[in-house]
Amino acid sequence: MRKAVNDIQRCVACGVCALQCPREAIDIYKGCHAVVDTEKCVGCGICESACPAGSIRVEEVIINPGDLSPSTTGTERRSRTASGKKKHWYDYLWIWTIVYFALGFFNVLFAWLGMIDFLLPLIFAIAGGNKWFCNHMCGRGQLFRVLGKDLKCSRRKPAPGWISSKWFRYGFLAFFMTMFGTMIFQTYLVFSGAESLKKAIKLFWTFKVPWEWAYNGSVFPDWVVQFGFGFYSLMLTSTLIGIIVMALYKERTWCSFCPMGTMTQGICKIKAKKGDLKKNCHL
Repeated sequence: MRKAVNDIQRCVACGVCALQCPREAIDIYKGCHAVVDTEKCVGCGICESACPAGSIRVEEVIINPGDLSPSTTGTERRSRTASGKKKHWYDYLWIWTIVYFALGFFNVLFAWLGMIDFLLPLIFAIAGGNKWFCNHMCGRGQLFRVLGKDLKCSRRKPAPGWISSKWFRYGFLAFFMTMFGTMIFQTYLVFSGAESLKKAIKLFWTFKVPWEWAYNGSVFPDWVVQFGFGFYSLMLTSTLIGIIVMALYKERTWCSFCPMGTMTQGICKIKAKKGDLKKNCHL
């Protein structure tokens, strides 16, 4: 019988497979990796085609027929596979992503709102030990899905394996955090008076683009505005990278090496490991 099987060593816990599964047969275990309920799974292959990391495959597995309910066969199997899923309010947060960039384009102070997407995933991971924000509320990931799948702007081809490899993911996270630290340092220089406000954004951390129209003065000090320019640069650059890999490969390929996703998965793994150690100590 064909069932979905996940390689937990390769899985990035992005939750794309769980969102796409029409039988709700996949869950994200403590923000660490996807797990498949073999009784619910009908082997339709939707999760395999959606997985940006290539960690989930539909394979022939040996299962005791007595362990499966009748709903996994025949007409009901086909109808359930084709059925849609109920939409929630957070399924439309891709609209927020568009609004965010539009607001920041005209007034860079709105770039501070991006801190919501920066802090909430960390709060969910640290306090809750899960990647619920990444799995359900990531507006950028949803936007890539809308552009790539709904509007058919993606080639929907598997990405090279190195993109979701640990060395690349953690290497990109280190680079991303270094660039974030550089942005904070530039903000500090303006705060201390060592440098003046620069009304420009940097695309791909390299190309400086004038952005004077986005700020015409306010009650806020210059360092607040400088942070806005820097953070807007970071958000716009990462989104452009996501759009590029969306067009070249599967629509949510960005999710397989997103720095925030990598960081929160690492936090969840540490918390899960600590939880398992505590359980073993009480046994």
